[in-house]
Amino acid sequence: MKKILLFTALLFAFVVSAQGVKPITYTEVVSVSDSTKSAKQLYASAKMWFTQLFKDPREVIILDDAENNILVGRGNIPYKSKIFLGSATREGRIYFDVTIACKDGRYKYDFTNFMHEGDGVNLGLITDEEFLSTMKGAFAGGPKNYKIKVTNELRDLIASRVLPSITSLKTEMDKKIITKEDW
Repeated sequence: MKKILLFTALLFAFVVSAQGVKPITYTEVVSVSDSTKSAKQLYASAKMWFTQLFKDPREVIILDDAENNILVGRGNIPYKSKIFLGSATREGRIYFDVTIACKDGRYKYDFTNFMHEGDGVNLGLITDEEFLSTMKGAFAGGPKNYKIKVTNELRDLIASRVLPSITSLKTEMDKKIITKEDW
């Protein structure tokens, strides 16, 4: 009985402490300059954006819901650390999900679930913590400023790839749709 109470108390403490941690997310609802654009037209523009951004959109798009005008893709960013100590084990990829949902005259994008998978060490979900909680313990010990530096390097890499992608998405979504009468 004491073990069950101790386990419950530890679990509760873990859940309470984790509530303040938020995953890195880029999201926005954007109204297009031509408010007469239909959800179907915006959906077509979003599909065009996927084909321009990713080498093979068929491998990236995991949900293509034409009826509800929603696209979900799973991309990745190569990660090669510039911080020498332990860099070989951290090298790998940062995987993420991108969702675009369209309605008449507007759309919403979400870049979420940024997960680091390294060759030797997986740092997991990238959050807003001072340094990632997975960097605790023997495998990722070291000084606090080292952990902060590695965490910030991951966040900076994500921002350097996602922010230009958002800009290109906004540009594509605002383009005039070429119809069969326009060419």
